[in-house]
Amino acid sequence: MEKKQKRGSLNQKKYSKTLKYSLTESLELPKEITMNLPLLTIIGKEEARLENYKNIIEFSDEKIRINTSCGILKLEGKNLVISEMTSNDISISGRLLKYEYL
Repeated sequence: MEKKQKRGSLNQKKYSKTLKYSLTESLELPKEITMNLPLLTIIGKEEARLENYKNIIEFSDEKIRINTSCGILKLEGKNLVISEMTSNDISISGRLLKYEYL
């Protein structure tokens, strides 16, 4: 009985996610808002802004790892500093050399 409940719950979550995605697409709504996806904006080689992050995993002046709903975002560079931070958004300044999702 417990396995059926888990399967039903998983199917319901999948259906809910599919419905939310379909509505977002058909109404042309921003996915980062409706689906809580991260939005990364790179400004030149000097600044990165990330919206909808979960938490900071690691921080140094050469590497920052940030947890998001899509996985861990790793930024590498020189003289990295967190120039601005709220509960939803973070701005990182310095010399950006590389970024990747892990």
